[in-house]
Amino acid sequence: MALLYAVFFLSGVSALIYQTAWHRMLGLFGGSDAIAATLVVAAFLFGLGIGSLAATSFADRLSNRQALWAFAACELGIAGFAAISRFVFYDLLFERMIALAHYPALIFVLVFVALLPPTVLMGMSLPLLSKAIVRSIATASAQIGWLYGVNTLGAGIGAFAAGWLLIGAIGYEATVYLAAALNLLVGVVALSVAGGFDTRRGAAVRASLNRVPARIWYWSFLVFVSGFVIISLEIVWFRVLGLLTQSNAYSFPTVLGLVLVGDAIGIVIGAALIGRVANPKRMFFLLQGVVSLYALLSIGLLYAGHLWFPLATQFIDGPVWSDLSSGRLAAFLGLAAAVVLPPAVLFGLSFPITQKAVQDDPALIGQRVGLVQLFNILGNTAGSAVTGLVLLHWLGTAETLRLIGVIGLLFVAALLWNERRGPTLALATAVACAVAAFPGNAAFWSAMHGERRAGASLVDEDRTGVAVFRPIDSKLHRLYIGGHTQSTLPFLDQHGALGAIGPLMHPDPRTVLVIGHGTGGTPYAAAISPVTEKVRVVEIVESVYNVLRKHAATRPVPAFADGRVERVVGDGRHALFVGKERYDVIEADAIYPHSSHSGLLYSVEFFRQVRARLKPGGIYVQWVPTERTLASFLAVFPHVVRIGDVLLGSDQPIRRTFEHAADELLSPRARAHLSAVGWRPESLIAWLASKPVRVWGPDDPRPQDPLQLNTDLFPKDEFFLNKKKLLLWPSSGS
Repeated sequence: MALLYAVFFLSGVSALIYQTAWHRMLGLFGGSDAIAATLVVAAFLFGLGIGSLAATSFADRLSNRQALWAFAACELGIAGFAAISRFVFYDLLFERMIALAHYPALIFVLVFVALLPPTVLMGMSLPLLSKAIVRSIATASAQIGWLYGVNTLGAGIGAFAAGWLLIGAIGYEATVYLAAALNLLVGVVALSVAGGFDTRRGAAVRASLNRVPARIWYWSFLVFVSGFVIISLEIVWFRVLGLLTQSNAYSFPTVLGLVLVGDAIGIVIGAALIGRVANPKRMFFLLQGVVSLYALLSIGLLYAGHLWFPLATQFIDGPVWSDLSSGRLAAFLGLAAAVVLPPAVLFGLSFPITQKAVQDDPALIGQRVGLVQLFNILGNTAGSAVTGLVLLHWLGTAETLRLIGVIGLLFVAALLWNERRGPTLALATAVACAVAAFPGNAAFWSAMHGERRAGASLVDEDRTGVAVFRPIDSKLHRLYIGGHTQSTLPFLDQHGALGAIGPLMHPDPRTVLVIGHGTGGTPYAAAISPVTEKVRVVEIVESVYNVLRKHAATRPVPAFADGRVERVVGDGRHALFVGKERYDVIEADAIYPHSSHSGLLYSVEFFRQVRARLKPGGIYVQWVPTERTLASFLAVFPHVVRIGDVLLGSDQPIRRTFEHAADELLSPRARAHLSAVGWRPESLIAWLASKPVRVWGPDDPRPQDPLQLNTDLFPKDEFFLNKKKLLLWPSSGS
């Protein structure tokens, strides 16, 4: 029995490693925008629900030993699929079937089908193992609670291990193989101990499987609502706490790990104390109310801290997180734990309470566990889709949190309908006051970005993210996307130089693609050539366009007046893959390499994809944030020119020189174009001339060590805590 608990812990570890790694692999196929990410999560959860439903139909027909055999088979099947998952998700879906990724519905179907085998097996594991180990209905809720608790604790450890250690140390592919080894171990151990389990089956089991009392359906509905709330809160926590880390790669595993560890602690505490719970329904309803109250108060206090104390200067306006200090990391982890852990523990308490309410027949252990798990998963799936795609888009984070508070208030109000106890009335009053007092969306996000003046900042939020346009002084406005500074108005010189240099170095730049909009400086500068017919800009966060339109409505921005600039919303890399158009110049005004998902725009595979979308002699323009960016760039393009901190790559020699580009910048026509938005050509030239020009041809040496390169499945710069010292390539010339 001890071995089974131990290996079920390991099964939880592997499950979250898979979810983390497979989410990234499938994101390459579906895109890394919010819609595609939500569809991948929904497909994963939906597969778990199908597995849980399947287990309810046959688990109780098995003896304890047969149930354990079936559990072992599930674990071995998961290990087998994991061993080929790189081929299925990356080689097959991403590299060979990417042309099918045009429509969200088709993305969901293909991702769901690809995830179906492992997720169904994962969903079956808890009902099967519960059937195997439970022998007495008197101890069923405690045993199942302990079982689910250790599995959930393993899941939390898996989330932390994958996000903070494994992926940054060995990459996604090796991390998946490690998780597969864990599942293999789980299956082998389960088979080795199965001989000691009972082989008898109850004669009445088959006849009773289809008779589910109304009470069970009632509790299943309650669990569905609770599952919806916890996932909705998780999405809110991730959006709010991700702000404090400037949306780096470590924020998601931190929030997810804290949710799961807290959930596990609550489950274990509940399993130990379940015998003292006389009224499961009352306790369940009270827990939902307390959770909603704590969520409102904790995030409200975080809002107040940003409003009245300079927390924003410690996080979003502090140094980039690649220069992280231990004190700043401790502050973030402390705040995250204070916000997430207590409500997660309270949610965990709900599981053994639910099991006590539904378990009354030892012949139906598997069915009842499976039904409860199924409706919890369905609630999770609905919460992910509805909150991620609808509520955040139409209500925003603050109003979504208020809605969660209202749901908690309804639970408490249902208790008040039958009882008039003082504590219940006090809880209802407290939740109602917290809902009413919580700030609106614009006020909330403005304060979280350090703005204390009501209405001073422009705020927009939708399913794709949060954008805040904040006045720093009478002249300077700063744009924040997901908690980090992206650009400013007036435009920064580096954005002008980055945008202009590619078209000026190309002899006939008629079509230009820019990945990343920011405040619009790079695409405006990319239209500097009179022969340019179209500058297409792909921005992944739609709210960026919205806040800039609000600003332009009150203060005209010349950059928005150029009709050649076409602005679209989407994942730039995904747009390159599914599109067919080729360009004379492609430029990436991309996110910082320490940001979450940034590895998708700095990898060798991405640079190869860009090269394939350039016309013959076309030029790709990329800034040089790290030495690995330079090495990865050089590994793909045969002809490379480095001008200052800007790289230009092509499949043909770049004939024009920096001197020619500088002369063009100083011409009356270019000066007029630049001065319209406040740029001085001399300043742009000075920024570009900050380092000596360096030229590489096909015969010049290229990096050979894989550790010097960023790849899709090993984005080393993105996981900067694991790679603090970037490996330098001696011949880089820097």
